Amino acid sequence: MTLVLAGLGLVFSGGALAALAKGNAGRLISTITTLASFLLLLPPIYSVLTGGETRQMVLQWSEPAGMVRFVIDPLAAFFMFIIALGGWLSAFYSMDYMRAYREDAQGLSAYYFFLHLLIASMLVLVIVQNAFVFLVAWELMSLASFFLVSFENGKEEVRKAGLYYLVAMQAGAAFLIAAFAFMSFKAGSMDFARFSEVFHQDAGLSLWMFLLFFVGFGAKAGFFPLHTWLPLAHPAAPSPVSAILSGVMIKTGIYGLLRILLLMGPPEKGLAMMVFLVSLVSGLFGVMNAIAQRDIKKLLAYSSIENIGIIGMGIGLGMLGQAYGQPGLTVLGFSGALLHVFNHFTFKSVLFYGAGVVYARVHTRNIEDLGGLIRFMPWTATLFLIASLAISGLPALNGFVGEFALYYGMATGLLSASPGVILLSLVGIAGLAFIGVMAVLCFTNVFGVSFLGVNRRPFAHAPGEASGWMLLPMGLLSVLIVLIGLYPPITFPFLQQVVGSLAGEAAPALRTELGVLYAPVVRAIGLFALILLGLFLLRSWMLRNKRIAVFKTWDCGYQAPGSRFQYTASSFAAPFLSLTRAVLPVTRRLLRPQGLFPEDASFESRPRDLADVVLFSPLLGLLRKFFGLFTWIQSGKTQRYILYGLVFLLLVIIWIVGGG
Repeated sequence: MTLVLAGLGLVFSGGALAALAKGNAGRLISTITTLASFLLLLPPIYSVLTGGETRQMVLQWSEPAGMVRFVIDPLAAFFMFIIALGGWLSAFYSMDYMRAYREDAQGLSAYYFFLHLLIASMLVLVIVQNAFVFLVAWELMSLASFFLVSFENGKEEVRKAGLYYLVAMQAGAAFLIAAFAFMSFKAGSMDFARFSEVFHQDAGLSLWMFLLFFVGFGAKAGFFPLHTWLPLAHPAAPSPVSAILSGVMIKTGIYGLLRILLLMGPPEKGLAMMVFLVSLVSGLFGVMNAIAQRDIKKLLAYSSIENIGIIGMGIGLGMLGQAYGQPGLTVLGFSGALLHVFNHFTFKSVLFYGAGVVYARVHTRNIEDLGGLIRFMPWTATLFLIASLAISGLPALNGFVGEFALYYGMATGLLSASPGVILLSLVGIAGLAFIGVMAVLCFTNVFGVSFLGVNRRPFAHAPGEASGWMLLPMGLLSVLIVLIGLYPPITFPFLQQVVGSLAGEAAPALRTELGVLYAPVVRAIGLFALILLGLFLLRSWMLRNKRIAVFKTWDCGYQAPGSRFQYTASSFAAPFLSLTRAVLPVTRRLLRPQGLFPEDASFESRPRDLADVVLFSPLLGLLRKFFGLFTWIQSGKTQRYILYGLVFLLLVIIWIVGGG
């Protein structure tokens, strides 16, 4: 544990030093310390993931914490790797991205301090096995991310998004506090090991406690309908923060659910079905809303909800396998979920980094104002395209790998003797296929409109390519995207121990199921690559010694490209959105042309979140009305405020005397 403590200390101290440094030194200190921390944490992470050993440190603290265990088991090690790598890449990317804010020295100091505090709190969160310390780390993570989301607090929309995010996180934390407090009372300790004993003694308690934990952790992960903070927080935050929020932080909610499942043991059938169906709805809802967005970062935020839904479907499948005693389904469900956790971290980080490059160079997030960017930033466009193809689940890239495990798992479920598993598998296969089709539509839209064609609005100056500080994190993650997609078995040694710990008695089937799953995939990808190579060589041979010229096709009078000849994002998505009006409320504003020679006319459509329209806006409206009943208290008269204080003191005295 020495290396782990050193890595944690380096992350936190690096944030403090970066905050105190002047000029460019802060950015450099942040990058070096996060890299050094990642390298220090790598050996224990590797040994736990590949060897299955568990490392532990026990401290005896005063009440209320009591005994505090810091444990690195395979599940903790898996998430530690994502946190440490994601933290370093965001710090590295910030080297150039945050130059735009160099005149705000105080803001930059706060940025680096809270960035490091966020990374350190997440690392503590996944290794601590004590409810009190876990909740402290959870709150530190929420507060650090709140200050990062609110970095540009001079903008009103950023302040509103930050406040909404903070309230949402505290609401979720309230459920966690209630669940941990009740479990600590029943167990007589805040140690997670004692929680496991309580879970195994009372199945009814496990049901209600899991529901509380699911709401608390689900709010952080972004399950529907607890997701409404994501599309507000991501556009408000700087792009490196958006990348770490979406690629890393929301996975702490997934970690929490998996940790509770480890403590609970095999779940009830109803719980497994609930998790699967809620996740399916989250995936469908997320991708449908993503298609309707025009803000590129809001689009990516809704896409995160979609992918959390896919991860949740894997967890639900694993739970179904445990509940119905089907080892193959258990292994494939948890394998697909964990693969997608890591894969989503890779391609979603690249997409947010790419969106950050676009915003830094063109100063807009509205994809309707973009176009033709591939001519100015070819490397950014290429890496963004790789991540777009991966998130769409297309073969030969890592997004396909995790989803294929889920398809195979649900196909296995069709052979089950249980009608419930068969029905859920059918619904899941259809739902996941629909999600995949919509993801292709979504990212064809965002890439085509943003990077292809010609620009729809005149640029103030020609946007340049991203710097090496921005391209390197995108490039490293893109290599992982391609490598895992081409050869999925490279992940087996790192998944085996994690899935084995979750699958329990189903663990012996792990190696067999994964081998059967991916052997034909590797052969098919290899055959496809050979065919492409053969076609390329054949074309080269046929065109040898021939002059090659490029002409445009018959243009029918079309002589020069123009933005009016191109699809807009709205027109591209309109046929699909016309089919989803019932679940995608849209506010429309039409300025009709007037007269024979109208000077102006416009049409604007703005999608609204169904959960916000149906649930949260009415609820907030009721709260405003309720608290409005007490506005008379704020009279502005000093005498009345003094009277309030005297009445309060009188009531306290009466209560004390009565109690005596």
